[in-house]
Amino acid sequence: RIKKLFTYLNDLRKHILKKYVYTINHKRIAINYLYFSMVTGLSGAALATMIRLELAHPGSPFFKGDSLRYLQVVTAHGLIMVFFVVVPILFGGFANFLIPYHVGSKDVAYPRLNSIGFWIQPCGYILLAKIGFLRPQFWRYYDKTSFSFPFLEKMKYNQYKEYKNDYLFYLDFLKKEITDDHSFF
Repeated sequence: RIKKLFTYLNDLRKHILKKYVYTINHKRIAINYLYFSMVTGLSGAALATMIRLELAHPGSPFFKGDSLRYLQVVTAHGLIMVFFVVVPILFGGFANFLIPYHVGSKDVAYPRLNSIGFWIQPCGYILLAKIGFLRPQFWRYYDKTSFSFPFLEKMKYNQYKEYKNDYLFYLDFLKKEITDDHSFF
């Protein structure tokens, strides 16, 4: 029985990997975007709760009176909610799902480009979490003119990766708009 269970779990793992991780289907990629946005939305909501608790009771156990940590959490909350919740839902989830139907095609023009555009998102989120909460100057998000922080360069690179993800999506959309026949309009 245990061998059958392990065989079933291994087959299930392979099925999930093939169905959602290695997919180039625009509908499944849209679902991936929506799931990813839900997960990052929960982390953004947790940060918002921490902010509200600090405002309700200054000196709460999360920050212990450290105003720099508070500003860091506010900045991380803003970046997460904009770049990892709103943009992936609108441009990744809904646009990936609806635009091919709107144009009258079966799939997007470059499905592998579409897939890699999604997988850039979790990498950027991990980089934000890794860099953002380790450095105390994170909330400023700009360099001083007299000296530079290497982690700010990494943050700017992370934002560049997010913009590149949006660029890949728009490139795919533009190619689809240019090459498809719009006779149904």
